[in-house]
Amino acid sequence: MKKLLLILLISSYAIAQQPDVEIRLVNESIGYPNYINVSQANSSNDAGLNAILQTYNVNSYINKFSHPYLPYINRIISVYGTYPSQFIADLLAYSSVVESVHISEMNTFSDAVQLQLLDLNIGSPTGFNGNIVTTNDTGLNQIFQDFNVFYYAQTYPSSTVNSSLSVYDVVCNCDKNILKLALDNYTATIQSTQNVSAGFMLSNNSFEKSKAIVSPNPFLNDFNIETEESITNYSVFDISGKQIIATSNKNELDNQATKLQAGMYVLNLVFENGQTSNSKLVKK
Repeated sequence: MKKLLLILLISSYAIAQQPDVEIRLVNESIGYPNYINVSQANSSNDAGLNAILQTYNVNSYINKFSHPYLPYINRIISVYGTYPSQFIADLLAYSSVVESVHISEMNTFSDAVQLQLLDLNIGSPTGFNGNIVTTNDTGLNQIFQDFNVFYYAQTYPSSTVNSSLSVYDVVCNCDKNILKLALDNYTATIQSTQNVSAGFMLSNNSFEKSKAIVSPNPFLNDFNIETEESITNYSVFDISGKQIIATSNKNELDNQATKLQAGMYVLNLVFENGQTSNSKLVKK
């Protein structure tokens, strides 16, 4: 049985300080990493983008998962290392495939932070002013306006604990480091902030075409699995690699999946012939 492909969080301080070039694709299917060996991926499925990567001897081109804003989840790419400014310029000029480029730290996102409110009832979202999020707190609204915050949502919406319900993901069209500083200084409403950790797919195995089609994906309550093989076991892993569902019954899988929090998971299937299949699974 092949080793399970896991999405692992890189969280040590030393790795956090390693720079990367963070690319956001226009379309998740164009410019997607062309995995041959997932741990040594260095190319995409787009010839034009590959020409740029080869020019600058890029040897690491991998997905940067776990972004809190769902439309970005499969569109963020990490190019590990430090590169000349012309590399950034060439990427930005290839605008049919590349939407944006930022310098970031390898295990965090360039445009996302997490905050915790002092009071659950002060700083809660109320709507939008154009594309900018509004809240019931005037000072927070000014910060969101200054930094073009377009996404603001509870990190743990299904929690029953106030301290967890007061934690929010914040995404902006800005430099998250400057936004974080402004939020840290707004001590009348904000208790604390932290960066949003990114996840990466790491494996020593060949990345094979999935033997199953999962739909809808992202899903809300349940999902279908289309395959020509009989499935003997279903497992779901979170982004830390922890197994959170293990069952041989699809109905039980559906029942447990409805209880999952919104986010990204790995669905591992074991077939009757002993083979396995791994699929990214996104819960809305």
